[in-house]
Amino acid sequence: MPASEPLERRQLRHALRALTNRIKNSQVLEFDQDEAKTYDIDILPMELGQSKSRPIFFIPCPASLLLTPSDAYEEEGHEFHDFDAFHPDDKSPMTCAYWLTDFVLGYAYACLRGAGHEELYKLGERWSEVSIDDTPFKGLHQFQSPEWVTRWAIQVAEGSQTHIKAFTYHNMNGTDNKILRGEVMVALHLMIAQLRRTRFIEQLTAPVLLFSFMGPQHARLIEAYFNGTSLVVRPTRLFDLRKKDWTVIKTFGQWYYGLPAGDTTQLWSSGSQSSTQV
Repeated sequence: MPASEPLERRQLRHALRALTNRIKNSQVLEFDQDEAKTYDIDILPMELGQSKSRPIFFIPCPASLLLTPSDAYEEEGHEFHDFDAFHPDDKSPMTCAYWLTDFVLGYAYACLRGAGHEELYKLGERWSEVSIDDTPFKGLHQFQSPEWVTRWAIQVAEGSQTHIKAFTYHNMNGTDNKILRGEVMVALHLMIAQLRRTRFIEQLTAPVLLFSFMGPQHARLIEAYFNGTSLVVRPTRLFDLRKKDWTVIKTFGQWYYGLPAGDTTQLWSSGSQSSTQV
């Protein structure tokens, strides 16, 4: 970082790295609320509607802009596979989560090709792909137990907004009200990467929206941000996709193309809908 980085911001990055190292050196595979607090992680509920528990830093695009899910989409070679249709040898959490990630991403791409809405193209152009295997991005995969992989990430294409979205899949079954180790580590590494960049020198918050896929064949969205002392992690409930649920899949598409929100030049307290002056 350049020498002109404010001291408070430099201390913020040091705190993020210290928290990341604490979790890396732990043996915890899944955090419940009590254990999370011992690692300075606040797990708070999130809902995708218009309640007070809605995401703070991300808003969805209108459902009307997206392709109406149908069997015609599946005929293009993107068939949905019910969990029970998999051979027993192919039902590992990693295999099913990978396939589900691929299906949802495929639907998002199909919307851009097939929906024909100019507004959707404009929303897509607001985001650009992140090269997740290049500096400053690192620590986004782990290939020993418990494995996790970051399949795809996008950031705001231009300007100073630090918001980033990522698709991850995990070789673990998910549990409501608990957070996987991989979800925490990916969120932290994405924040650290964003705050290392000169482009974001005046920003204090780097919001993350994870599209997280896991076993048996489930998914959820997680909004994460750092409030200066704790990592705030806000998961939705787990969505059971062992059978096709177009409503859920289309909802994920809305959040994929949705816009950033919130003032990232300030820190935000846990669960607050307004920033906290540093």
